[in-house]
Amino acid sequence: MTEVEIRAKIDNVEEIKKKLEELGAKFFKFEKQVDRVFGHSMFMDDDNMLIEGGLSARIREVDNKKALEFKEIVRQGAGIEISSELDDVETGLKFFEKLKFKEAFTVSKSRESYSYKDFTICLDKVDQLGNFIEVEKMITFSNDKESARKECLDLLNILSPNSEVEHRKYGDLMQEIINKNK
Repeated sequence: MTEVEIRAKIDNVEEIKKKLEELGAKFFKFEKQVDRVFGHSMFMDDDNMLIEGGLSARIREVDNKKALEFKEIVRQGAGIEISSELDDVETGLKFFEKLKFKEAFTVSKSRESYSYKDFTICLDKVDQLGNFIEVEKMITFSNDKESARKECLDLLNILSPNSEVEHRKYGDLMQEIINKNK
């Protein structure tokens, strides 16, 4: 499976929640996510930004669950994601150390997730970055990427017509803040 997602910065979360309700979208969970993000020098540029097509790694903690994840960086499209449950964070840290991945930053967010047809819509409040909407669709065939991306954009335009798509990942935005403060 491949995830296609569109992200946009938003101002009025309550307005979008109202539109989701009008469409018949179903709220299915609230969670607090803490992502410790790791990079490898072979996948980063001179500004420590992840390069297109490279891999990022993370340890994601949601409630009492932990996962070790790798994600292909594809800013305008769909990338491969691999996730495995993790018994303890220390094991994940040792694994990344052996692979020569270094911890870059932490992204902490609260997320409200909704389902609508075959989409997942997430409303994120990201520490230091603000409020965002993500419209996601899982696909099985890579030749469906553009079609799925257009469908995600169409739904975004219904929910938040004045928002601009943010092509940078949360990690890119966080790294920009880190680079500015150097």
